[in-house]
Amino acid sequence: MATGVPQRLDLSAEPSSVGEARRFVRGVLGDWGLDDAVEVVALLVSELATNAVLHARTAYAVIISADDDDICVEVLDRSEVPPRQRQNSPSAATGRGVGLVDQLSRSWGSRPADHGFAKSVWFTVPREVGQAGGDV
Repeated sequence: MATGVPQRLDLSAEPSSVGEARRFVRGVLGDWGLDDAVEVVALLVSELATNAVLHARTAYAVIISADDDDICVEVLDRSEVPPRQRQNSPSAATGRGVGLVDQLSRSWGSRPADHGFAKSVWFTVPREVGQAGGDV
């Protein structure tokens, strides 16, 4: 599998699909020899996949690609509602996912999507984690 050739996995809106998304990005990054980024990317894709399951409640897709500098992951779903950071209490059981993405990624955002999906929530991390200013 060539590094940078986008890889896609379509998933159902079932809670078990979050683990599938995590295994998918781990496998792709392992095949590409980008082991340094596996833990951060797996954590962040878990957060976005969980949001797709809990909030969008639709089937979703995960797309991963890489260029010379960054790994990019997109989670596409059928909800038009953009993600937002919440200010939850420390005891809240949910609501920290977007904050984690904001803290651990080089960049992130959302945009309209196509191919049957309403939006894409994406993030980038350096190919070699630790290059993003020490936050990663």
